[in-house]
Amino acid sequence: MRTTERDRPPSGWFVVDVMRREARKWDWAALVTDTRPDDDPEARIFAKQCWVPIPGKHRNRDAAWDMFEAMSATRH
Repeated sequence: MRTTERDRPPSGWFVVDVMRREARKWDWAALVTDTRPDDDPEARIFAKQCWVPIPGKHRNRDAAWDMFEAMSATRH
């Protein structure tokens, strides 16, 4: 499966995890997919996924996750 990188999370996609881009660095990225992580395993075979860089420098996973949620929140 090929994974691409995008500037913003696609609408309607789900976060799988937030990870450091490099070991011992403060740059983080979120792995997102178009299929719910708890769906049928066969559906995950054909799932599309991409990396979305999280802006800013974050000391821990929780801070990076919070920033990702803030940047992907629906604006009305």
